[in-house]
Amino acid sequence: MPKIETKILMALRAKILTLPFSPMPAVAFPADVFSPGSAAFLAVGINSAQPRRYLLARGKNDRTGTVTISYVAPIGQNGAVYTEAGGLIAAHFPEELKLRFEDVCVRITDYPHVVDGYQDDGWWRTPVTIKWRVSA
Repeated sequence: MPKIETKILMALRAKILTLPFSPMPAVAFPADVFSPGSAAFLAVGINSAQPRRYLLARGKNDRTGTVTISYVAPIGQNGAVYTEAGGLIAAHFPEELKLRFEDVCVRITDYPHVVDGYQDDGWWRTPVTIKWRVSA
């Protein structure tokens, strides 16, 4: 049976794979072997904070974190193209969205933040930060 951390990752991963891009770009998940070609792709990073106990007695913990999904595309398009892709990602994770994997429910706590894009060699990166919380 997977541990809580794995269940959180799987719930987030399943939602990411349903992003409404047409066509869906390749996705670089953490620890995946990934070599970008010349087309746009999504780079995913997941960060979590140390769990906090609710009670002195043994029981559930409050787990929080952030998933960052960066839309990464070759530089040279109108800036609105990159920002629109970030907005598409943000809209796919509305606040109070509940994602489930087995017995774990990951709740999106706030509307995602489309961060200002930046140049990374020949690519333009538009990060979108998505805050989540789990009680498990």
